[in-house]
Amino acid sequence: MAGNEFREWPEVHAPSGTHGADGPRTYDFPLTEKDKLAGEGASRGLSIGSIDGSVAEAAPRGFVYRHRRELVGVVAVAAVAAVVAGITLGFRQHVDSQEVLSSCQQSVSIYQSNEERLKKTVAGAADDLQIAENQVQDSKTVTDLHAAVDKGNEKTKIGASCDASASVEDNQAADEKITAATRGLGEKVEAILSAKSEVERSKNARDVAIAKADLANKVNDGQNVLGTVRSNDLNARQNLSVALNDAQQTATTSNSSDPNVYINQLNKLQDAMDKFSATAVSQ
Repeated sequence: MAGNEFREWPEVHAPSGTHGADGPRTYDFPLTEKDKLAGEGASRGLSIGSIDGSVAEAAPRGFVYRHRRELVGVVAVAAVAAVVAGITLGFRQHVDSQEVLSSCQQSVSIYQSNEERLKKTVAGAADDLQIAENQVQDSKTVTDLHAAVDKGNEKTKIGASCDASASVEDNQAADEKITAATRGLGEKVEAILSAKSEVERSKNARDVAIAKADLANKVNDGQNVLGTVRSNDLNARQNLSVALNDAQQTATTSNSSDPNVYINQLNKLQDAMDKFSATAVSQ
């Protein structure tokens, strides 16, 4: 076997890849990945038998495995957030329920106040209800006032109430009904006040018309007295002439909506007529 015996590997001196004719030959073989890992493992105190295991452990891991710590933290935060959200939602629902109930109860209070206002409005129309149709310029105003007061005396049925044990939806529905009923009371109040105002306006317009007509007629009477009564009292005659002139001006040119303006002027004229007539002398 002398010619076929394997020779020993040449001694490796340096990874230069050069060799001489007489010197020892140097071989530089490329290392495989396992060889590299084995070399690194050896330098770290790993045994050759553990190289395969180290290679397996060094293989790339999945995203979940590589970020397992971060994911555990995220899951924990999400769990806490879910608990907090549930508590917050429950608290919010409780607060909403209290707010709706409070709003409903406030609506009841407002409704009751408007009921009292309606009663006072009806009572305040008592004097105007005594005005007859022949005392106003437009008789329809009297009819409208009686109809408005009759409607105001009608009992209102709501059919709803606030209940602490009721659901939010039920209390909201009750609140809406009570609010609508309150608006109805307000409309009744406004209708009575409006009808009452129209009756008073119509009555005043008639009173003004009558007062102006009466004053105009009194002016005619005063002129007749001044022309027919014989008197030696020049002062009384002068006073009657002034009163007649003032009364005529008021009756023909004044646009006052106060009947007392015409009534007062009529009374002054009447007083001047009486005083002048008292100074009359026999024929």
